[in-house]
Amino acid sequence: MLMEERRQLILDEINIKNIVYVKELAKRYSVTMETIRKDLEDIINENSEIRKVYGGALKSSSNIVDESYSLRNELFSNEKNILAKKGVSLINDGDSIFLDAGTTISKMIPYLKNKKNLKIVTVSLSVINEFVNFFNSIDHTHSIFLIGGEVKLNLLSTSGVKTSLDISNYFFDKAFLTLDGLSLKNGVTSHNHDEALVTKTALNHSLENIFLVTDEKFDTSKFYKVCDLNQINFIVSVNPENNFLKNLVKNFNINLY
Repeated sequence: MLMEERRQLILDEINIKNIVYVKELAKRYSVTMETIRKDLEDIINENSEIRKVYGGALKSSSNIVDESYSLRNELFSNEKNILAKKGVSLINDGDSIFLDAGTTISKMIPYLKNKKNLKIVTVSLSVINEFVNFFNSIDHTHSIFLIGGEVKLNLLSTSGVKTSLDISNYFFDKAFLTLDGLSLKNGVTSHNHDEALVTKTALNHSLENIFLVTDEKFDTSKFYKVCDLNQINFIVSVNPENNFLKNLVKNFNINLY
């Protein structure tokens, strides 16, 4: 297959699926991953709406937030597992923690096996499900609390004013949060007002705010403002050497991990 033909097929797949992965493309076209990376680099240079992400490329105009939870959970799965493991390493025994409804956050649950006496508060039905499945047959010393409110089926979470009011009755050592957009100009942003309200409340009641961020969220802004950059204590990334993150921390007291 000619290079031009392969690149056109890859571009067509990006336009259809919104996202492609280097490893899968290399296997499909029987070429090296380095060849696919070069293909994607050239495709990105010629198409402004396509951007590089960890392990592949994403069509920036795609509205992933409207997809089902199960589909979003599969996107960047390897990256999210790395973030989840790194996030858990910041937890101390006895901590009270808030876990939001992001698909990265529920992946933290299996890594809590070696922690003790955690008080876990969440709005995520997926976190509860993971906790039940993983800890049902394992001795543990954790307590877990689900905050009520309007159930968002596409997010598998509760949200809204009641949810935020209930969260305001708790205080956390650490809040583990996700976001839809992160930029120098606009700070942390969200697609959804109700989800943003939950995040706002949790971070205002936490001693440390820890955002687990996949690469495609960098240098983007979404519909609703969540918080300023000075409210972030930690950003957990698979690539702390990312140039955007380096620029981000120059003027803000943010720890990269």
